[in-house]
Amino acid sequence: MNNPRLFNRLSGLATLACYTAPAVMAAADLATIALNRNFSPVQESVSKFAIQPYGWLEKLGMGLIAITFFLIAVNLLALKNDKGLRRLRLAGGFLVVVAVGFLMIMGFNTNVIGTIVSFHGLVHKISTLAVSVVFYAACLIFMTVMTNRPGYKFFGLYSGFTFLVGFIIMSLLSLGHYRHEYMGLLERTIACFNLIWIVLVGPQVIRLAKSLQ
Repeated sequence: MNNPRLFNRLSGLATLACYTAPAVMAAADLATIALNRNFSPVQESVSKFAIQPYGWLEKLGMGLIAITFFLIAVNLLALKNDKGLRRLRLAGGFLVVVAVGFLMIMGFNTNVIGTIVSFHGLVHKISTLAVSVVFYAACLIFMTVMTNRPGYKFFGLYSGFTFLVGFIIMSLLSLGHYRHEYMGLLERTIACFNLIWIVLVGPQVIRLAKSLQ
């Protein structure tokens, strides 16, 4: 980026978002659960709570998460397009896809009736799957890049661990029994590790991008 002052402001804003957005998302989910006591957070997904009363709280949290991923991505895409930084730029492109995916999830609600597939529900499902796959692909890139750099090894390892947890839980969700009985619990477990990734690794990704400018 040709304007160092603008880049520093974007880096600072992105770092702030990494700390605040996950807290808002977690608080929004807890508040929505508390306000919809007739729904089980173990069985019902975040998306199901988002279409209940006060579901706008869930969507607010998702929107802030989308903005956070976009701000992290901007820092990576601002890197020079040379061979040594192409993997980080690719990861930045992946995070843009993740951000757009979250916006699609917000805009298109999940199916109200599980046995009937609507257009909105189909877009929601595809967006959710795309967000998961692309985010974990980015985690693998961060793992390979950060574990080889002094001071970033732990964050690279956590990126790899986040991928592993996501892969295991997504495999469980592919089994019908777990999808129906423990959908909410498994989805929130994934979300927890992903939010921790944003808090722990996100600021370090920004710091790494800043050091490579």
